[in-house]
Amino acid sequence: MKLYDSIIEETLGALAKGTPKCFSYEKEKPWSCLENTEFIMQRDAGPELGGSGEPSVNYTCVTTSGLANEDEIIVYGQDIPEIKKDTAFARIVILETCDLKESEDQEKTFQTIRNMEFVRYHVFPEGYMVRVSASSNQEQVRIAKSAIKKGICFSKVGAAYIKKYKEIPEIKKVRVIFVTEKELVNAIKGNAEKVDAITKTLTHILDGMPTDCGHCSMKPVCDEVDGLKELHLGKKAAK
Repeated sequence: MKLYDSIIEETLGALAKGTPKCFSYEKEKPWSCLENTEFIMQRDAGPELGGSGEPSVNYTCVTTSGLANEDEIIVYGQDIPEIKKDTAFARIVILETCDLKESEDQEKTFQTIRNMEFVRYHVFPEGYMVRVSASSNQEQVRIAKSAIKKGICFSKVGAAYIKKYKEIPEIKKVRVIFVTEKELVNAIKGNAEKVDAITKTLTHILDGMPTDCGHCSMKPVCDEVDGLKELHLGKKAAK
């Protein structure tokens, strides 16, 4: 599965302008999570991530190319305890998986990818309220003052996400990237739309989109992304 590789490379290239702080999942204790989302009143919260009109973005990329070769959390910019005012925010997840193309059931492959993507809606760190907009790919986070006093930080929150992702058998390694530098967030915002375009094209392919590439609205995406056209032709041959 290399459909998202170019986006991963663009993301890592843009972030290379910053200075990363890296944390191994094996050495981090995941922050405690709740069964459901927690509502945090503004008066009980510290600075918001992605709040007050600050840019924010969230997207997930799947790969089998070794672009996530260990379970780790990477932070660009200030960590939670250092943030004193509302700030820009991005959370990017790179998932290294088994070779999903080994499966002859393409619908099952796509559903597996969707299950991986939906994990982001099912992690509820205590004192860390996430608001995700699927339409705009924005993610805003309100953090309780009580959680800040208890020592919440990105490495522990990231470890909680990794723990949840590791429940999916097809996932081998997980890299969770947090960004609070405004310049870097703005530099990678456009990649979320590209991820959406690939995912929507996959949906259309598996729903039986037209096999005449010359009359297909998704042709520009297939032409740009390695592997999509082959997937489409493979779907056609299977019918």
